[in-house]
Amino acid sequence: MLRWLLTLVYFLTGVTLGVWCYHSTNLRLPDAINNVFLYGAIGGIVFLAATLWTLPYFVKGLKKVERKLLSNNVTEIFFATIGMLVGLLFTVFITLLSNMLDIPIVREILPLISAVILGYLGYQLGLKKTNEVLELFNRAPKNLTKKLLDTSVIIDGRVLEVLKSGFLEGEIIVPQFVLDELQLIADSTDHIKRDKGQHGLDILNELQTYSEHVKIKSIQYDKLDVDQQLIELAKDEKAAILTTDYNLNRVAKVHKITVLNVNELSEAMQLHVQQGDTFEILITKAGKEDDQGVGYLTDGTMVVLDSGVSYINETVTVEVTSILQTHSGRIIFTKLGEKS
Repeated sequence: MLRWLLTLVYFLTGVTLGVWCYHSTNLRLPDAINNVFLYGAIGGIVFLAATLWTLPYFVKGLKKVERKLLSNNVTEIFFATIGMLVGLLFTVFITLLSNMLDIPIVREILPLISAVILGYLGYQLGLKKTNEVLELFNRAPKNLTKKLLDTSVIIDGRVLEVLKSGFLEGEIIVPQFVLDELQLIADSTDHIKRDKGQHGLDILNELQTYSEHVKIKSIQYDKLDVDQQLIELAKDEKAAILTTDYNLNRVAKVHKITVLNVNELSEAMQLHVQQGDTFEILITKAGKEDDQGVGYLTDGTMVVLDSGVSYINETVTVEVTSILQTHSGRIIFTKLGEKS
């Protein structure tokens, strides 16, 4: 479609030149061929034939510009356009001043140069400073830090409940490279990875449905893996990273980036029990060892009941004998307790 459109533009340019030649030359030709329509048609065909070799370069250039524009959101494009218009407005003032000078070259060349330079600078300024401009209009409270979601926290899914509870405020950003990684996992031939990726995409859809502050940001850092890109983006945006990835957590803290770890939040909200405490638990399945029964607290903490396999699907009173802390969470070991 773009190639055909540019071909038409080339032809119309040639037609315009042909019409201009008709009005500018005084050639005495027979009336049959000395008319504006013939000049226009010949001009269009000649210009198209002479310049058709440049068409692929224009197509390639325009596609590159198209990809660049599509990588920015509507707000960024709007402010970039405003910036360019402001730059061109300054060009008008420069043109008026240059007209006062009785120097033909300056009067003709200076407006063109200033239009190109100031228009470009205005576009770039509007594009790169969009967030600062929005802050001037108090669109978002200044004390709220942006949050970047990584792949692990989206797949984990608990971030949706955290958002619904009202503990997450401000703009929540999902970088495009995180979405790409999530899509790659969802397309995996490994059914376990595929299920995780599809679950992550479902969670992301729910996040966007629930809150208008959850946004996809199109950005790409060349030759960096996803974690490095996330760290660079957090630096650029002065944002916090929301994750469940233990290694990303450590690396981000080395770079002095605020990390919100859902696992740490979960641990902080866990029921605090110690050796000797008693509570009731529903035994749901058998454990790994003989005669063990397993149940779960409301926060997901595993409770292992010694000699509890016979109590599956029953609610019993248990007494804590020991607590094991692991990277994935706590495991509480218990024995059958006395009913109060």
